[in-house]
Amino acid sequence: MYKPAPPRPKKTNIVRSRNGCQTCRERKIKCDERKPACGTCVRLGKPCATFQPGFRFRTVVITSSSVPPQSLATTPVARLPPCGNREQDEGDKTTLASIGSMDLIKSLQHSERDIYYTTYWEDRCLPALHPIFLSLSWAAGSKAILRNSILALSSCHFSRQQVERKRACTLHMGSFSPSFGHQTRSHLYYSAAMKEIMRIGPENIVYDSTIIVMVLTLFAYIEASVGNFQGFRCHVDGLLQLLQSHAEILNSPINTALIMAWMQIRFVNWWSRAYFSSWDVHRRLPSVPLPRCLKERHDSLQSRRVIVLSILCESHRLNSGHILGCLRRGAGVDAQTHVQHLEQGAEVEKCLYLLREQESRLDDWLTHLSPSEWPLSDHTYWMSNSKKPEDDNTPIYFQSHDAALNFAYYTLARVMQCHGLLRSLQNCSHPQDPYGYEEEESWVRLLLRITNGTNIQTSLARNNYTIGFQGLLLAALLRCQSPALGAAIQSWVQSLADLQPTEEGSFPTYQTLGVIKSINRQKQVGLDILGVTQPVDDGGGTPKVTAFNSQPIDQLILHGRSRLTRVPFAICVGLDFGVGEEY
Repeated sequence: MYKPAPPRPKKTNIVRSRNGCQTCRERKIKCDERKPACGTCVRLGKPCATFQPGFRFRTVVITSSSVPPQSLATTPVARLPPCGNREQDEGDKTTLASIGSMDLIKSLQHSERDIYYTTYWEDRCLPALHPIFLSLSWAAGSKAILRNSILALSSCHFSRQQVERKRACTLHMGSFSPSFGHQTRSHLYYSAAMKEIMRIGPENIVYDSTIIVMVLTLFAYIEASVGNFQGFRCHVDGLLQLLQSHAEILNSPINTALIMAWMQIRFVNWWSRAYFSSWDVHRRLPSVPLPRCLKERHDSLQSRRVIVLSILCESHRLNSGHILGCLRRGAGVDAQTHVQHLEQGAEVEKCLYLLREQESRLDDWLTHLSPSEWPLSDHTYWMSNSKKPEDDNTPIYFQSHDAALNFAYYTLARVMQCHGLLRSLQNCSHPQDPYGYEEEESWVRLLLRITNGTNIQTSLARNNYTIGFQGLLLAALLRCQSPALGAAIQSWVQSLADLQPTEEGSFPTYQTLGVIKSINRQKQVGLDILGVTQPVDDGGGTPKVTAFNSQPIDQLILHGRSRLTRVPFAICVGLDFGVGEEY
């Protein structure tokens, strides 16, 4: 019988390695790993390519039995900070559930950084944007220009949430700055998208019209976020030229929705330029007309927002322009204006006629509100402007934050359409009967109640790309006399600054608070402040890269009239201490 075979000797001189070339791996032979080419590849005359392990994402379904409960309890999970309350209609819940899937994440980019910004885009940016951006995000996987534009806005937004404290600062520039690292990443994405859009030839404009319109709209959102008025104007002019030369683009419902989102940020940028500018710039601020395709669109909450913003900005332009003109003529500041407007009666009648047109538009807007956009409480008494002191501080609640904000726009537009103050200033060089601001203050009181019924955290998260509550309250403060209303407005903005002293509605909170304090100080000594301008216009300042305000404002000109003598004045006031001198 044969004995068992002796054990084979171990080949201890063989070294196992994973660094062999691709050719040897395919031939399943040992590679000698010579550089720059192994012996086998040299003999066969083939390129010696280093083998690179490949990684790919895949969806794994984990059952509850496969993961011990204790592992779930002890594993740390990094999450983005919550964005406050999200009020969504039932129809939106299904849509929002899909944006957290891996499909969208994989379509944007496979790097960790890009996936992180994509997740942030879903969680924080999309809820504050028009729903059309969610619908078109799927195209980012195949369009590098769209992917880079989305990531540019996402990282820009993130840089403004991850604030950094400055080592040295001045009072009028604030103590915080946006995150430099995330801003740099936003600029890189932005530059990459700009290079891509420059490669689009004229023959592809109509074919790629949706991508072009969306990218230019995203560019406008980025420039508005950082307060770059020149860059914003460049992209607006580009899109206007595109629409003029290719009007058929607006035949697409998708492009029409994008234009709606584009118009919203145009109104926001207009408001930012109005607060603050010099008198010469303020009186020449142009009207922002709605495109014809949007004028009769009342079919969604977003379309109704664009329409009410249009009415608000135009009413504000007419009202404040006329009031400031009257005050400057009465104060003797602008002699040339006095020469040009000898017939003041005709001027005020023309202004009132144009305001009535906006009133008619606003009445029509109100009739198109859906039941879910009305206040939850009975609204018949304040719709008639009746004064109810016992309800002055009662908050008014809405089913959604967006509905509350739209109604706040409506309310401030009503303030700007009041006729009494305009008529009382018709002959501002002569003392008039005391004007009590009752009509304006009833609407300002309503605006405060709407504001008090909203969640401040939600306002900080959702008002990034629209006019925020602090901007509305500042404008309202210039149309009321009541010290109690002024104190209530200051208190709300102070609460906002205590929670987040950077910005709300793309407007610096600490700057707004300083202006409100200066106005209230003048009201306390019997001066009605009706307008705010800069001594010298700065063109809107510089982009908000190292601060949250584009304008380093330390003093402003307050326009108003004495409550006792009714004499108009213009006074230059420092924001820090409220010390003023006649201008």
